[in-house]
Amino acid sequence: MAEDRKARYRDISDGLLRQRRNLMVISMLMPLFFLSGASIERINLLGTVISISNPVVIKYALAALFGYFLLRYWQYYQEETFVNDMHHKMREHIYYLEETFLTKKAREKAHFVEPSILSVCFADPRYSRGGRYAAIPMNKDEVTFLFMRKCEFYIYADDRGYPNKEGFIEQFHGTLSESQYSSWAPLDGSFDSNGKPHFYRQYLSYSILRFNVYRLRGGLRYMFNESYFTDYQLPFLLAFTSIVVTSSAIFI
Repeated sequence: MAEDRKARYRDISDGLLRQRRNLMVISMLMPLFFLSGASIERINLLGTVISISNPVVIKYALAALFGYFLLRYWQYYQEETFVNDMHHKMREHIYYLEETFLTKKAREKAHFVEPSILSVCFADPRYSRGGRYAAIPMNKDEVTFLFMRKCEFYIYADDRGYPNKEGFIEQFHGTLSESQYSSWAPLDGSFDSNGKPHFYRQYLSYSILRFNVYRLRGGLRYMFNESYFTDYQLPFLLAFTSIVVTSSAIFI
């Protein structure tokens, strides 16, 4: 009989699972005590009944226990095997719409190049998840004006799979050598054996507000589509919500 295969390639470690349960339980108890006015007046400890004359102390003890469980979960979370995989998957969702938008704009700006051989690489490493060339510098997008950023990108000829390789390369470099395309600067130190540059640099601008909307959509997409969120990050969200709700009950 064939052995059953798991649908997932990973499991939460027992230690993290235990700390996760503790944090989620205490996160739900905190607002209950501070909002509803619930109190504990007696504690039965191993058959010994302890009367509490000042029940408000229990609330402070509960808050201290919450802080302890939050710290413990954070420590176990940092040591979890699949946390790096989770961060990678989260970045994929958050920056996917941005990278798609920038790639479209870059291709529109390089409309004079045959689309089938045109490839784009960004200086900002957030938008090069599929890999990048070592020659291309890593420069994050620069804020140029209120709510605007400047993106540095490079184009190059991807002639893989084409029989007339030299023809495509010559066409690419010949077009970019024309004076009307002088703003496309060759990347220093990226010349081939024939003295032709591999990459040409250009810039485009985009709205920061637009990208914040993209990131919000990407974050929601990650939350609803990836079990990484419910496995590892949902306890942090519950803990944060518990802090906000409990604080409002105390100070408002």
